[in-house]
Amino acid sequence: MLPNDRAHTFADAPMADLLSVLLRQLKRPLATQGFKLTDAEANRLATERVEGKTPQRSLELVAALEEVVRESESVLAKLGLTFQTSLDADLSTVGNWKTTAEFLDIANEKANAELRITLGSALDMAFVGDDQFALYLLFLAEGNHGDETVIAQRILSFVTGIAADKHDWLKQVRSWLDDSA
Repeated sequence: MLPNDRAHTFADAPMADLLSVLLRQLKRPLATQGFKLTDAEANRLATERVEGKTPQRSLELVAALEEVVRESESVLAKLGLTFQTSLDADLSTVGNWKTTAEFLDIANEKANAELRITLGSALDMAFVGDDQFALYLLFLAEGNHGDETVIAQRILSFVTGIAADKHDWLKQVRSWLDDSA
């Protein structure tokens, strides 16, 4: 189970716990894509993946994750943002809001899209090694985006097998991704 201290949750949790938590955070968006997921199945999928297996339903899961990411990219595009620009966007200049309620709706929509892109990209890569969203993970990994940065670093290390404490870790990860493409 994940530790209670949020600062260490994503950084120190066993990989199976991390993957399970990320899957469970996306239960509702995955369900809208037709991928129903129970907590027990999230745990099973995560454990099997960490054990080096290709879990049953992986392809179905990845297809749903990719749609979640694409839908979230569209949400940001309607706000005139990309994933990368969204993370640093000043909300006061985003959207045509007039009331506080409208502002809060846009802020929530933006934050949800960012989170879904982060988690969807991470899980897509973790479950099938797909690098189509690798640029998002690299952007997060080299930045200072809190939990999202930690998640990206952990997933990239997991998939590549390159320890994150190496002095040239990001360079090695980029090279690994270039070689695997």
